[in-house]
Amino acid sequence: MTVMVAWIYLFAYVLRLLNLNHVGWVTALSWLMVAQVVISQCFVWTAILTERLELYFYEESGWLLIFTANAIASAYLYLTVGGALGGKEVLLLLSMLFGVAYLPFESAHLASLRAEMKRNPTSSATASMPILMRLVTGLRRSMMVKNPRTDAASWGGFVGITWMIGYCATLVPLWLYYIVTVLRPH
Repeated sequence: MTVMVAWIYLFAYVLRLLNLNHVGWVTALSWLMVAQVVISQCFVWTAILTERLELYFYEESGWLLIFTANAIASAYLYLTVGGALGGKEVLLLLSMLFGVAYLPFESAHLASLRAEMKRNPTSSATASMPILMRLVTGLRRSMMVKNPRTDAASWGGFVGITWMIGYCATLVPLWLYYIVTVLRPH
């Protein structure tokens, strides 16, 4: 959770830092991104702890919102102040390119989650329990039950494995390193 919040906070910071003209809506979108990542993390952990897997749809919708906002603000800044950024405009270009690649993928992923929700409505054994009881049960299960998985289906199939290797294990760390390198004082 902390890594994802820090990652999006860094993107928002880049937008605010490169917002040379202090455009209000760009600043507002940057803070909206930070708020939304916190909300999305609440959805994903609630989904995990309560086994209400339909909450993943709302978490993923939040990511669509975050990267749409990031791409729009980055495009605006790139087009309006890009030349005055002394090489830092590459960060805006990367955000736009990521948005072009990511947003269709996320839209398709949301469509598949919605289809899955229609095929398999709430099916967990805890679905009939009160929410507090589900949270306690899920918290206990998360601490006590260890069930290592190596099968592709447990990692979300092809999409999940691609996501973990290509995104979480490769792209995000490299991108964070690059942002820090570009922004560091020389």
